[in-house]
Amino acid sequence: MRRKVLALLCLLLSKPRMAASREEIIDALWPDTDPAAALNSLNQTVYFLRRVFEPDFDEDLSPGYVEQNSDTLWLDPELVSSRSQLCRSRLREIRGEPTPDEALSVAREYRGRFALDFLYEDWAAGYRDSLHAAYLRVIESALGLDIASGHYVRGIEIAQLASDVEPDSEEIQVALLRLYRLSGANAAAAEQYGHYAQTLRDIGIEPQPFSSL
Repeated sequence: MRRKVLALLCLLLSKPRMAASREEIIDALWPDTDPAAALNSLNQTVYFLRRVFEPDFDEDLSPGYVEQNSDTLWLDPELVSSRSQLCRSRLREIRGEPTPDEALSVAREYRGRFALDFLYEDWAAGYRDSLHAAYLRVIESALGLDIASGHYVRGIEIAQLASDVEPDSEEIQVALLRLYRLSGANAAAAEQYGHYAQTLRDIGIEPQPFSSL
């Protein structure tokens, strides 16, 4: 997929109702381009995005995955979905402290930070960071609850999934280590401690002894 086509798709996915004004899109994706040239680039990008969804796109016959009028461009929510949108919906449904089952649902769906292809683009950063922060809050709360309540198997699954997303997170590594120990999985705990200790030593920090965790 062309980079600008992917950028347009990600930009729309990051917006409420997956919609943005033409001016907003041009300011984000072609900020230093002459307005007439930027509009032409946008029209070409929409052309190619439609053919990502349907290679044999036909104006009169194809479903409207990507819709537009004179001012606005949007994705049809009945035809287009994304994992980030699903995660955001699940996070917004959580009221107060998340239950571990709610956290497990989020952990199974969330695969990593949004749109890392555009790590340094301002239009992606706010959505990416707020979604990731909400994810971490839910995960850390659920791990604490599972450790305290003795639901070690569920806690291990949440921690393993979160560790895939944040392999260098000290808090998640320690939680997984404790869950292994509490569940009696001593060999797994020792292996996890080795990973945790190496992660800290790589940044010049001496880890706590295994027996104190």
